[in-house]
Amino acid sequence: MEWMDGQALYLEGKPEDTLHSVIFQQKRTAEGGWTSPSVYMKAGFGLYDFMPTKSGVCYVGSNVRGSNRRDYSTYDICELRMSATDTVVRSLGPAINTPGFDGDFYVARDESYIIVSAKETKDFECELWISFHRKDGSWSPVASLGPLINNGVAHRWGQYVSPDGKYLFYSTGTSPANCHIVWVRFDKLLEKLRWENM
Repeated sequence: MEWMDGQALYLEGKPEDTLHSVIFQQKRTAEGGWTSPSVYMKAGFGLYDFMPTKSGVCYVGSNVRGSNRRDYSTYDICELRMSATDTVVRSLGPAINTPGFDGDFYVARDESYIIVSAKETKDFECELWISFHRKDGSWSPVASLGPLINNGVAHRWGQYVSPDGKYLFYSTGTSPANCHIVWVRFDKLLEKLRWENM
C-alpha cells in the first residue's frame, strides 16, 4: 500500500464548505521534499483522525451515531473502507467506544491492537487503554495500560508506536502550558497485556 511505504502523508483539513470533511495527501518528491497538499478524500460526515493500515482498511473517529459534526460526544472509533464506488464507515462497537467522546487512538499497522484515549473527563483528562483484534474479527474489551502510564490526572493524546514496535509515544500534562511528549519501552508491556487480555 502506498500509504505504508513512508512516501505519503495524510492530513485532516478544513474544507471550503461546511458540509464535508476532507483528508489531504502529500507525496514525497524525488528531492526528498513534499508536494503541496491535494484532496485525497472528501466525506459528508465528521472525521477525527485518519489512520491507514497494511490491509487497506483505514480507521477514523466519526459521528456515525449523530448528525452534528461538532458534537464530538457522538463520535466513535470506526473502520473506514474505500472502494472506487463507495466509502463505508462502521463503528468498532461498545467494546471500544463509550457513550461520550472517544478521543485519540493508534491502530497497529497489522491491526492486531488499538490504543485509545479512554475515560475522558469534561476537562479532557484521560487514560490510555488497549484492545486486541481477535481472529473472529471482533475486538477485546479495552484494558488499562497500567499504573506506570496512567499515573494520575493528565491529557494523554497523540499515542503512537514506533515502526519497530518497541516504543510508545504520547502526550501528558494537565494544561497546554505543561503538556509534553513522553516515550516508554512498549514491546514487553504489549506482550504482557496481550497474554492477559486475549
